[in-house]
Amino acid sequence: MTVAIKYPTMIDKIITALGAASSLTGVRVFDGAEVDESYPGNAIAIGHDGSLGDTEMQVGNIRNTPLDFTDVHEESGAINCSLWAWSGTTSFKSSRVAAFNLLSAVDTVIRTDPTFSGTCFYSWLESNSVTYRQTTSGSAVVLNFNIAYTAQS
Repeated sequence: MTVAIKYPTMIDKIITALGAASSLTGVRVFDGAEVDESYPGNAIAIGHDGSLGDTEMQVGNIRNTPLDFTDVHEESGAINCSLWAWSGTTSFKSSRVAAFNLLSAVDTVIRTDPTFSGTCFYSWLESNSVTYRQTTSGSAVVLNFNIAYTAQS
């Protein structure tokens, strides 16, 4: 039996679900690193650890555990993601509020369909960290977070 890793499908399903969410209208959703750096604006990158200008990034991790006395495996994964609210001003307050509103919208999308149409058993917003950026285009608040899931592989 070949191991069927769900990780790539999960990334695709998350990107599709966030792109279709009415609560995220106007928010750019990237597959991996941002490609256009058109600021200011709000964006979410799936499969991105929040690093800037690096040639590589940590997309996430997968653990594949065989269940006792069977050829079935349980896949536990975490997909690194990064979102930012970039207003074009020097105020962190408005960007911070916007960033956490975006994270709340992401969480709502996950809770609405935590199996991502049956791709996994369950998924959840696991953790996040907050950073600030000052740029020539204003200040930004960045939330690096991960989406965890369990699936059969």
